[in-house]
Amino acid sequence: MTINKVYAIYFSPTGTTEKAVVALASGTGMPVEKIDLTEPQARKAFNRTFGKDELVVVGLPVYGGRLPRNLEDFFSGLNGQGAPAVSLVMYGNREYDDALIELKMRLEERGFTVKAAAAFIGQHTFSKNIAAGRPNENDLAVAAGFGKQALSTIFRNLSGVLTLKGNYPSQLKGYNPSALGTHPTYPNIVTEESCTQCGVCAELCPWGAIDKDDVTKIDSARCLRCFRCIKSCPVDAKKVTDEKFLAFIPQFEMRLNAERREPELFLTH
Repeated sequence: MTINKVYAIYFSPTGTTEKAVVALASGTGMPVEKIDLTEPQARKAFNRTFGKDELVVVGLPVYGGRLPRNLEDFFSGLNGQGAPAVSLVMYGNREYDDALIELKMRLEERGFTVKAAAAFIGQHTFSKNIAAGRPNENDLAVAAGFGKQALSTIFRNLSGVLTLKGNYPSQLKGYNPSALGTHPTYPNIVTEESCTQCGVCAELCPWGAIDKDDVTKIDSARCLRCFRCIKSCPVDAKKVTDEKFLAFIPQFEMRLNAERREPELFLTH
């Protein structure tokens, strides 16, 4: 099989998934085109069919052991028609549970042939102290090396089985923003008086949960607490002040930092 181009396609609210996907795609040594489908307007406008001479590397973050909810428009524009693919998930050092196999199945439903898969660790959304600085240089080197391996597998046209961890259909509910108030990890994001109504947060929100006419209004049932608005606000006006959440974080950090996890890589055999 001949591959002429590689596409790095990702949903990456805080940039960690993007880093790993681009590193893996670049590791193939082939020409790479990046396609960022993080923002709703990008997903709405995107629709492309890929051929068998194109390799598609698709990456998504993990939320509660599953892929993010409310992303049907991410997959609807992807059309495989037998094109080879690599699935990648990024998680915050807890566990990726069923997310990787879920991504594989979703891509297969869109007509892709998934030849390889990987799970990488990224700095947790809720705390810079969990998996701090990851994916780091070593993680990205692993991703690049795996890209080379994945391409070799595709060139050899192996028709074996790609076995992954997880269950499909999943028994996990994942991170559900509509279950408000049931857990401290569902805090409300508030807007402080320092807000200048510049609109950056509304423009960048992956879920379209922030009112563009009044950015102090956030639809909590749509918000997946990716904290992109908090990290992108130029005047630090977006905050989490929920006492349950703030009290939960120290024990959460201790639990998730108890074991350092490493990338997991899977190839067709």
